[in-house]
Amino acid sequence: MPSTFSGLNTVMRGLTAQQVALNTVGHNVSNANTTGYSRQAVNLTAAPSETIYGSQGAMQIGSGVTITSITRIRDAFMDSQMWKENSTLGSSQEQQSLLAKIEGVFQEPSDTGIQTVLNQFATAWQTLATNASDDSARIAVRQRGVELVDAIQHAASQLTDQVADINNSIEIKVNDVNKISESILALNKQISYTEQIGGSTANDLRDQRDVLVDQLSSLINVNVTEDPLGNYRVQSGQILLVDGNSRVELTTRMDYDPDFHYAVMKIDAGSFQNIQFSGGEIQGLATIRDETILGSQGYMSQLDTMSQFLLRDFNSIHRAGYGTDSDGTANVGTNRNFFGASGVDYGDAATVASMQSGDWLNALTVNQELFDATNGLDKIAAKTLATQGNASGDNAVKLFQSFQQNITDLLPSSLAALSTGDQATLGKTSSLNSFYASLIGGLGVKSQNAERLTDNQKTLVAQIENWRSSVAGVNMDEEMTNMIRFQQGYNSSAKVITTMNDMLDKLINDMIR
Repeated sequence: MPSTFSGLNTVMRGLTAQQVALNTVGHNVSNANTTGYSRQAVNLTAAPSETIYGSQGAMQIGSGVTITSITRIRDAFMDSQMWKENSTLGSSQEQQSLLAKIEGVFQEPSDTGIQTVLNQFATAWQTLATNASDDSARIAVRQRGVELVDAIQHAASQLTDQVADINNSIEIKVNDVNKISESILALNKQISYTEQIGGSTANDLRDQRDVLVDQLSSLINVNVTEDPLGNYRVQSGQILLVDGNSRVELTTRMDYDPDFHYAVMKIDAGSFQNIQFSGGEIQGLATIRDETILGSQGYMSQLDTMSQFLLRDFNSIHRAGYGTDSDGTANVGTNRNFFGASGVDYGDAATVASMQSGDWLNALTVNQELFDATNGLDKIAAKTLATQGNASGDNAVKLFQSFQQNITDLLPSSLAALSTGDQATLGKTSSLNSFYASLIGGLGVKSQNAERLTDNQKTLVAQIENWRSSVAGVNMDEEMTNMIRFQQGYNSSAKVITTMNDMLDKLINDMIR
């Protein structure tokens, strides 16, 4: 026969189970708006039965309910998908933002963009061609040349500033990665201790850790696995960033890009040098800096190519012409640069061989010889030898045409390496105008493509987040239903206790009497 008071134990287990379930409902409702919170559920099972003996032999009698665990409702597959796509979104957003800033550098189309300055410079030469001896026209040509140089140099300066800003952003985000990895390691240790020593599931700590991984996945690409002790092993490419015992701290150092030798922030991790992430905001920043701005096909290189055209090919036409200070012979008034320094033949093979990426851009200026107060204007070569003594400016026409028409003998095949995708090469079949137009057109396409990819990625991440929330999120209607269900279970158990109390009271008190 069972113990006289065994029924009380059975019902007490029921009261306890329903009370814990009600407390869990309250915990869920309280955290309905908590970022990263996963709803929790109480898992109940029948308690081990007791054996009793009757006239028919041994029998099993139930002993109530027991709580096996309190678990959080979470889909690990959705988490891994979220972290993967969140890294892609972080990279895409950074690239879209930076491309918009680069568009602001060139300000096309506008009245102040390089295209307008190019057109005004060409028009000034066209005007000078109608009267090569007009000082006012010569002043206009010189001034438009200054404006063109300033426009190109200003664009280069702004791109350089963006490189510096990107370096600062990378350093800040690397520090964020280190803080997050440190917090994940601390939570790994807490979770492992709680679950292995304490014997319970650390649901809320696990939620906090997943929120940190969400944040980390926005910064870098991550791959997360869990070891048997409940520790997260967070990898980014070949780097094991965090495990149950330690973490790798990222460090930054200044290096120099191979083309323009500008300072660029590099990232190391222990023995891994110059880490290249495949996703996240840091990767997006590095991609725009190293490829779109500074790379061999980047916009600094495009500006350098424009500078090379002005110093080599525009100058070659100018050097073949004559200024108003010529005495009509073939040796006076020739070989003068309009751009760059005096006495330098930028088309000379030795000079070309000595120039590296960025050198053309650094050398681009209007020849100071043309600003000489005595005869600077006279040195602008608007005429050809055949027209000395005439007012017409055949050479000015050629200089004008160098911007507007295809050029038959321009930059060498070495510049053909710049021709790729939607980027044009300033070569034998391209004018400076068409080259710059292609540059701006390519920038617009890249910016629109980045915006499209970002919008698509936002939609995908939002969809995954909705799927994840449908599993892990708190549904208030469901919680209210559970509250009523567990409340009724609690009340029913309480009524059973009241009934048992009356029975035992009757038994005990009547025996005393």
